[in-house]
Amino acid sequence: MKKNLVADIGNTHIVIGIYHDDKIIHSFRLKTDKLKTEDEYYNLLLGLLQIHGLNIDKITNFAISSVVPNLSRTFNHLAEKYLKCRVINVTAHLDLGLKYPMEDPGFIGADLVVNAFAAKEIYKVPTIVCDFGTATTIQLVGSDGYFFGTVIAPGVITSASQLFSVASKLSNIQLESPNELLGTNTIDALRAGIISGNRFMLDGFIKEIREKYNYLGEIKAIATGGIAEMICKDSKEIDIVDKTLTLDGLNLICNK
Repeated sequence: MKKNLVADIGNTHIVIGIYHDDKIIHSFRLKTDKLKTEDEYYNLLLGLLQIHGLNIDKITNFAISSVVPNLSRTFNHLAEKYLKCRVINVTAHLDLGLKYPMEDPGFIGADLVVNAFAAKEIYKVPTIVCDFGTATTIQLVGSDGYFFGTVIAPGVITSASQLFSVASKLSNIQLESPNELLGTNTIDALRAGIISGNRFMLDGFIKEIREKYNYLGEIKAIATGGIAEMICKDSKEIDIVDKTLTLDGLNLICNK
């Protein structure tokens, strides 16, 4: 039985998953800290695994998807120093059967690569993948793995935090789904603007992409990321909220 360790390293959070073959056993979400050393991250990881009775020495593969260069190096140093397994760093140059419309796809983020691969392998139809992280990304991948392109927009939390920081009369609020389209107080108005506004943006892009690429036939729309369920609760265009899409993609890469 393979035991795979996977890490999706973003600018705000690091999400770590432990898999036994194709089944996710545990996942952990850590706050991204570029100043932590490989020793500090190893001790964090070791502690989390021990809590759940998992032995780090039994790890078969370690797949890393990172958009933070400093932490890519840190986690590779961690693996080299402490782990006895194969390490896979995901980039667009990794042979995953994906096809790109440019000669050098090296600028494409590892998270986009993993999500494209996961969509191709799991859903097997043309897929729009919407990932809610520090940035919101919307990408289209064909059933054959063709990477049509992507949209990168300010993330929901990122843009909300910026609004709170520059508008002195708008205090930081707990984000949750609004009850009404129009708010009758500041908190409800903010929730409508932030949550519903991002949903409208998302649905608009998905609708336009489906119309432009209708020759592909059925195009599924998948949402993933920490707040995907909140944003997509009332979406008219999202078909599936798949919270573990990126981690599942990394595990598939381990087993490929």
